[in-house]
Amino acid sequence: MPTPATPLPVPLLPWLLGLALLAGLPSSRAQGTQPVVDQRADEVKRCLQLRRDAPLVAVALAESLLREPDLAVEDEVKIYSCLGIAAGLSGDRTRAVEAGAQMERLVKEHPRLPAQFRARAYSQAGSVFHGAGQIRRAEAAYLDAQGLAAQLPAEEAALFQATTLANIGLIHTDYLDSPEIADGYYRKALAAADSVGLEDPLILHNHALNLVALGRTDEAMAVIDHGEAVARRKQAQSVVDRLRAERAGLWIAQGRLAQARPLLDAVISAQQASADKPGLAGSLAKLSTLQRLSGDYAGALATAKRAWSNVDGTPQPQKQREVLRAWMAAHAAQGQADDAMDVGARLHALDMQALKEQRLELLADLQARSESAAAQRELATMRHQAQIRVLNDEKSTLLRRYGIALLVLLVLAGVGFGLLQRRKNRQLRKVSATDPLTGLRNRRAATEAMKAISSQRPVAGTRHVLFLIDIDHFKKVNDGFGHHAGDQVLIALAHRLREIGRVDDVIARWGGEEFLMACADLTEAQACTVASRLHEALCEVHELAPRQQWPLTVSLGFAPFPFFDNATGGWDYALRMADRALYAAKDRRNAWAGLWGRTLPAGATLQALLEAPEEAVRSGAIELVASYAVERLPQVPASRAA
Repeated sequence: MPTPATPLPVPLLPWLLGLALLAGLPSSRAQGTQPVVDQRADEVKRCLQLRRDAPLVAVALAESLLREPDLAVEDEVKIYSCLGIAAGLSGDRTRAVEAGAQMERLVKEHPRLPAQFRARAYSQAGSVFHGAGQIRRAEAAYLDAQGLAAQLPAEEAALFQATTLANIGLIHTDYLDSPEIADGYYRKALAAADSVGLEDPLILHNHALNLVALGRTDEAMAVIDHGEAVARRKQAQSVVDRLRAERAGLWIAQGRLAQARPLLDAVISAQQASADKPGLAGSLAKLSTLQRLSGDYAGALATAKRAWSNVDGTPQPQKQREVLRAWMAAHAAQGQADDAMDVGARLHALDMQALKEQRLELLADLQARSESAAAQRELATMRHQAQIRVLNDEKSTLLRRYGIALLVLLVLAGVGFGLLQRRKNRQLRKVSATDPLTGLRNRRAATEAMKAISSQRPVAGTRHVLFLIDIDHFKKVNDGFGHHAGDQVLIALAHRLREIGRVDDVIARWGGEEFLMACADLTEAQACTVASRLHEALCEVHELAPRQQWPLTVSLGFAPFPFFDNATGGWDYALRMADRALYAAKDRRNAWAGLWGRTLPAGATLQALLEAPEEAVRSGAIELVASYAVERLPQVPASRAA
């Protein structure tokens, strides 16, 4: 049974899952006498047990085992798993990636291996690639594991799904700087785990970290509370300690320093005893920030250096960045411009290395130019101020102190201005993405959200679904009661859509009296249920003037994306198909209809089906569903079909 995602201390799903399968399944091709077979099995098991605690010993043992003749396929996969994880932990990323590639090759060359073994082998390969910074290969391996998991019993498949989704979320957090996308994966992982009654504190821990990165403090604190309670029930003390450290970090950000200090001290003591070095590094970085804000600049610097000693040279990019920022801020607080510049250069080098390993050369160059120019300007200002202070020190102690105070003031002012500018930018982005009348997303923001949904592969057996909603006879409202009454109807309908929709649904005003709603991971039956609920909830009587009521009705059309089950047709294609379905519903009014693609007919093109889907409906390649009895699609005017 798969072990859910864990951030401790390398990428997810490596240890218990690998040992449960890779050490437990029998070998099929081992040759020789039974004592030889048993001895080899013991050596393979020993390698898997050593790869974390003694990686150099495990590397040597794995290479020795690979030189033995007549290895069984299962044994060879297990040995490469041992070699890949151990090599990654010992710093030899090239050898780790080669081992992961060999695991994938062996699984592909032997399709008759049990589905459970192959799924977990792909998951192990993903862990190897993840630890080596090969995030695209890691994500591909995780998705291969999830695809094979669909052949397993429902409970184990759900656990694999939760693990894979959490792993991909961690990739977006650690390497792609996209916490918004990561948030969606973490929520899906938690939903999958909940479907089989699993409460996993590690997934909750990663979700809480991501919410902190998004600045959603209240949500993060709630997840920390839940995660800590689950971790205590599971007796996962290391996770409890990390969650308590994150709680202290939020208190520090809120200025509750006196409350955060004793909690941090207790966590640091526990992490030292348990040898959780990455967790200890993060806690020490938070303590350094607390000391700096309390005026203990020397203590903040010493604590930051101590934190770095726990993650230097380890595959922990998130913790390394947190420590380096605390270290640089400690130098800046003391006016040590050259030292701050050196630490800033380390942080910059860390980011550049991650970009190079992802082979995003162009992006790396553009980001380096931007970040380097900004960093050089800031550090040049700090160096200039330091030179002025040195000259003033030669004159008098009083002027030297004045220069230091001025430097600190400039740094604080810069930080304050940066925070203010960041807040203004967030406000501007929100305004530019919002419809001013209804408060929903506008068409541009909805388009970006639809692109983001399209990048996420639907859960097996489901598709993403796009709904178009149009108010019937809306012109009569404006003509009969005035545009103010029409605006009130639009506002009321938008409010109802927000009440009905889920948190991660895309809801937007698409134009005029037309609204758009997109839902991820629905079956055809669920899409029909959603359409029926929307239609029922939005059709209601509105009082548009004293003692004058208007029975408002809507027409609704929907289509899935990908439109066909062989993964063809994106969200824009679904939008046009949903518009055809909406036209069919408006032909009757006060109804809903949907077009659901089965399999793209041989020789047919997407454009041809879009222009004339009637034949595909008759042949069964496209299914027409509706709230009323309908056997064919009405003809669409050429202007609308275009």
